[in-house]
Amino acid sequence: MGDMVRRVTTHRPMGGVGDVAASHHAILSKRQAVQSGMTLPQLRAEVDRQTLRRVAPNVMAIHGSPDSWQQRMMAATLTANQAGMGSHRSAARLHLVDGFEDDEHIELWVPRGRRILIPGAVVHQTNVLDDQWVEVDGIRCTSLAQTIVDLPQVVGPRRLERAIDSFQRMGHSLTWLEQVALRNRRPGHPGPKLVLAEIDARRQNGTVRGSWFEKLIEEVIASPRLPPMVQQYVIRGPAGEFIARVDLAFPGVRMGFEAHSRAFHTGTHMEIIDQRRENRAIEQGWLFIYLGWADRKTPKEALAFIERAVARRLRDLGLTVADLTTK
Repeated sequence: MGDMVRRVTTHRPMGGVGDVAASHHAILSKRQAVQSGMTLPQLRAEVDRQTLRRVAPNVMAIHGSPDSWQQRMMAATLTANQAGMGSHRSAARLHLVDGFEDDEHIELWVPRGRRILIPGAVVHQTNVLDDQWVEVDGIRCTSLAQTIVDLPQVVGPRRLERAIDSFQRMGHSLTWLEQVALRNRRPGHPGPKLVLAEIDARRQNGTVRGSWFEKLIEEVIASPRLPPMVQQYVIRGPAGEFIARVDLAFPGVRMGFEAHSRAFHTGTHMEIIDQRRENRAIEQGWLFIYLGWADRKTPKEALAFIERAVARRLRDLGLTVADLTTK
């Protein structure tokens, strides 16, 4: 029997193309594939072999990769020859702006005249796409300041206020936000005017909330039956030493209210810290009440409870609300 020649055809790995996709949520564009050394016939062969699957015009995903918001967002920014960038609510999510963590919008700025063929995508067209963009988690998007300025186009005043709270808590300067807002002023774009008004109000107030939850609690306890309230109040000892800082306080009756968010008051270590500071404050005659997210979901019940608690405290101290508001 003569030697039998056996021909084996092996599939060449995608090489650099796979590396590009791996670093971009398993997504790559046709342009990226070619730049990584793959020819168009090879690219079509990978699609036919189902190694790659088409998710948008000229954009593919690694077959079998899990679908995710990040993957859909990455695909959207790679369409139209990579002309678009994540913006508005999508950019806010990428920047981890408070209140946008679970926002599922696919939202982009694209040059006027370009088309983004992604089902469900919210596309904003513009003639101006300047240097206000960054890359977050591998996805091209507007800068944080530009994102805040754009938000009023798609969200109401409360979400804008919450976003700017988050912007400040991240340590960013209102001057940066102001500069971007001024540069963006143009007809039909309401964001800059609203953002500039919010900046003016914050500069006059001078206080940044420790969390958005404090704002919610302020609304719950905004009642004429309650004495004057102070935000981020510092409790001090007889010699002026620092004891604790509470989210909201009625100093006149020595009552402190804490926005009891799981994000900031959980775990054994935090419990020990809370107990120690509270014990020291209790020695100075303070009373603490915690309010959780459930209290915000039923504001009428929470407000009624707080009014009853403060009324009892006033009786115990032999005071009235009028006594505290006239001092």
